[in-house]
Amino acid sequence: MSMTFPEPDHLDDYLLDPTHEAELSQVQARRDSVKAEGVIASKYWGGIQWRIVVTFSVCAVLWATVLTLGMNGTIPLWIGLIVNTVLAASFYMPMHEAVHKNIWGKVSSGRVVEELIGMLCSVPLLMPFRNHRASHMRHHAYTNDPDRDPDHFSQGELRELPLKILSITSINALLPLIAFIPPMRKLLHPAIARANKASANKAEGLMQLRFWLITHVVLLVAVLTGFGWPAFLLWYLPARLQLGWLLLVFAWYPHHRGDNQGRYVDTRVAVFPGSTFLIRGHDHHALHHLFPRVAHYRLPAMWQEMAADLVAKGVRAEGRALEATGPVVW
Repeated sequence: MSMTFPEPDHLDDYLLDPTHEAELSQVQARRDSVKAEGVIASKYWGGIQWRIVVTFSVCAVLWATVLTLGMNGTIPLWIGLIVNTVLAASFYMPMHEAVHKNIWGKVSSGRVVEELIGMLCSVPLLMPFRNHRASHMRHHAYTNDPDRDPDHFSQGELRELPLKILSITSINALLPLIAFIPPMRKLLHPAIARANKASANKAEGLMQLRFWLITHVVLLVAVLTGFGWPAFLLWYLPARLQLGWLLLVFAWYPHHRGDNQGRYVDTRVAVFPGSTFLIRGHDHHALHHLFPRVAHYRLPAMWQEMAADLVAKGVRAEGRALEATGPVVW
């Protein structure tokens, strides 16, 4: 609610007005309520999240092992493709937590390790870390705003998502053509074209192009040195395939239907059997938007403590979530 307060000389008259006194009381009540939420949330973050560090390290070793075994012919490439697609998707959560500076929490020394983890996740994901941080911060700032939220394009009916995924894949594969040949942009899904226009930024665009150039030079070198198929099937293609999964479970599902804006109403808690494992705790995504400094695996426990209060304030709880008011909306 937007409010205009008086100049100091007229402050006494303002405070004596019953209407203004009620407005100030409401504002103070809201501040006290948010402060109380923060007290609970503070119990769930602060130190270094070693679980995320270990998760990243294990996935990195497994991903590199599959790449090595596939390149020397120890395992069939089709098996490596399947395994590295699954592993590639697992790198998003360490990157996401590094984006929010959650891995190192309140610890100031050694934060370069957190940044390094975020950047290394870019390799199997084929997603530049710093670009993603800028985009993701806009998503949090303008959640569900179709003109400013870069992720809003994913919203809509579930049956529309495959075409949007195909469009995003086309952007990733043909980025220079789309960037420098305007007629090529007509091939994009309208929702994605709108999102790209809303997120237009020359500096970020140049970083994205540089990342595209480096990765495709690496792929070309692999082709010229006889490792083209292993590089394509064990690295490049898994990165492209996992993006569809990420768009489903981290963009579309937590925000669907994506038509409300506001502190308590722009996302949801939607739980079904196995969802916490599949979506890495972001089936409790409303808590992430309220308290983005809390690591993903702590969200379900925090919901148990805050569910009743937050549902009363407007947070959507669906499916098997505590305090759910209806089934999961698909």
